[in-house]
Amino acid sequence: MKSMTISGQSFPELKEYYRDGIRTPFSMFSKYYRFGADNKEIKKAISDSNPHVVAISSLFTTYSMEAQEIAGLAKEVNRDIVVVMGGTHPTVFPEIVLNNRDVDYVIRGEGETPLFQLIQMLQSGIKDRIDEIPGVCFIKEDNIRHISDIYIEDNIDLIPDRSFLRQENYRIGKKNYTFFLTSRGCPFSCSFCGKPPVPYRRRSLASIEREIEDCVNLNIQAIDFEDDMLTYDRKFFNNILDMLKGKGVTLSAMNGIYAETLNKETLEKMYDAGFRRLNFSLVDISSTVIKKQKRHLPAKFLQLLPFLESSAFLVEIHFIIGLPEQTPEDVIETLIFLMGKRLLPGPSIFYFAPGSPVFDKNFNNNPEGHLKSMRSSSMTEVNPLFPRNVIYTFMKLTRFINFVKHCLDKEPSLEKLTDIPALLSRGKKDIDRQIFSTLLLEKRLIHYDIVKKLFADEPQNKEIISDFFRKADKAVIRGFKTMNSLVVDV
Repeated sequence: MKSMTISGQSFPELKEYYRDGIRTPFSMFSKYYRFGADNKEIKKAISDSNPHVVAISSLFTTYSMEAQEIAGLAKEVNRDIVVVMGGTHPTVFPEIVLNNRDVDYVIRGEGETPLFQLIQMLQSGIKDRIDEIPGVCFIKEDNIRHISDIYIEDNIDLIPDRSFLRQENYRIGKKNYTFFLTSRGCPFSCSFCGKPPVPYRRRSLASIEREIEDCVNLNIQAIDFEDDMLTYDRKFFNNILDMLKGKGVTLSAMNGIYAETLNKETLEKMYDAGFRRLNFSLVDISSTVIKKQKRHLPAKFLQLLPFLESSAFLVEIHFIIGLPEQTPEDVIETLIFLMGKRLLPGPSIFYFAPGSPVFDKNFNNNPEGHLKSMRSSSMTEVNPLFPRNVIYTFMKLTRFINFVKHCLDKEPSLEKLTDIPALLSRGKKDIDRQIFSTLLLEKRLIHYDIVKKLFADEPQNKEIISDFFRKADKAVIRGFKTMNSLVVDV
């Protein structure tokens, strides 16, 4: 998928944090990108296909204006085109979406059946019965809004015919790639999650087996599972792994690997079936923080961790920075715990997810005026203990830890943290050495300005840095791909 740099974005409050033209081994984002077609290409595609209906997926509230731009492009091509919008954002905020007169219909919930029935009625001209279609919302001729309940699909074995897709357009690396669902919904209600209340349901094993065969026949070489709870039913999941074993497909799951139902046998099956990298969600190492977020304690994950470290898997553990009622000390303890394991810490910055209980409590279920802040990269202060410079400092400390892990994987002779500057000198990376040494010796984050050719301070909270190194003294940092380790000695 092609990308393009976006200029002129209205994020002046982030200018000092996300900067182009600097060098640091603990790098963050420097530019904003848009992926996929631009508006000109999209408008041409709509015009060339001359459709009666344009259906738009709007998953994220923070990007909902971009989805509405597409609705406007369709109407510019032809005002008679019927624009239908679905996804998480219209499901949670149907009335707000219908305020845009370029949107004719909203589908709340799962859209396969409602969209099919809507198109059937539009074709037949029976518009006066559209309000009978579950999940479909619209403004009637008398200006009365018809807002349907969230639709839950009865038959989740309904699968689109993959032969209509141009598989060469969907690749990851050099592999043909696809998404895959074996189940829908989640049985839990975490306080920070904005997913609509959709119950957990499993597809039939027969339909899953048929779709796997379809994927193999279409030469799909990599599958990414998009289930909210892929491993929730261990017996069911084991059956799926048996189907995939020997197919030669690389498997991944960014979400949905629920550690509390896993055991060593299932993990071994996952490897045999094609999983090589596992992503787990820890949230925080503190049981107090976990309970306040209405999460289950990760007891089983902690039991499995020694096995995972000794296995051939690459493991990434996601934790959250800036949760309500979390403290900086909680995050420091989580970082110190994770850096001592053979895994990669993956930080997520907390933000108010529209539709979540904490969002409803703080915004009265109305996102207007706050769209830009509803993304992790905005580093918006939600918890007063985590202003933007504290959040940024924790992101940088995580980058520092992962840089050390990278060094350990390359150089097994490292014994202590203060050995790394000499390693960087051997690699002729004097700028990186200076930045690394300044952090160790002065507990200060700096970067190198490529244009001005000088070092300058990063925005940061020096107390957090000092506290981290004080508590990490004599602690161990272990590699990501190897069990190589060193001791923190500063």
